[in-house]
Amino acid sequence: MKTNRIVSRCILAGVFLYLLFQIYYLSRYLLPSVAGKTLKSVICLFIAQSAFFAAAIFLVFIVSVFQYWKKRRHSPFEAMLVISGEGKIKSEVLLQDKCSLMITGKKDGREVFIESDGNVSEGRYLYGTCNLVCGSWYFEAAPGSRPVGLKMGTENVIYRLKEEIPYRLSVQDVLYADTCKIVMRQQKYLEESKWV
Repeated sequence: MKTNRIVSRCILAGVFLYLLFQIYYLSRYLLPSVAGKTLKSVICLFIAQSAFFAAAIFLVFIVSVFQYWKKRRHSPFEAMLVISGEGKIKSEVLLQDKCSLMITGKKDGREVFIESDGNVSEGRYLYGTCNLVCGSWYFEAAPGSRPVGLKMGTENVIYRLKEEIPYRLSVQDVLYADTCKIVMRQQKYLEESKWV
C-alpha cells in the first residue's frame, strides 16, 4: 500500500515537472516564433491546459502535505481512562486537541489523576507526563517518582519504567500507578475499520 502511494506520487511529480517544462518551452520559445493567429491560439490553449493541470497536481501535493501534518498531530486514541483497583472507571480524559498531559496522584497514593500539562496541583505527586509526538502517545516517568509499571500488549509481565525515558503507548498497554490502572481507549472509527 505504501509502495503504491510512493509510486503514484513519483508519477504525479514527473507529470508536474513535464508540464512546467512544457509551459516554459511553449511560452518562451515556440509562441514568439509563430506567425499565424490560428497556431498562436492553439499554443495558448496548450499553455492554459498545461497550467491548469500543473495547478491541479500542485493542489494535490498541498492537500497531501496538509493531511500528513494533521495526522501527525492527531491522537490515535479517543480517551485516557483511570481505572481503580476494583475495576471501576474513576475518570476519563478526551485526548482530541491535547498534546501533553500529566499523571499525578495524592501523596498517600490512593488516587490518580490525569491533568493538563502545567504545574502540579498542591498536595499532588507527579508520576510522569504523556506527550503526543508524530501521531503517537509516549509516557515518561518523572525523576524521583514512585514506581510506575507498564504491561505491554498481551504480555503478562509488568515492567518498571525507567525515569525520563519515553515509552510508546499502544491501545492494549496498561500503565500502573499505585493502585490504579491507566488505559487508552481507541477511536471508534478505527475499531470499526478493523471489521470492514
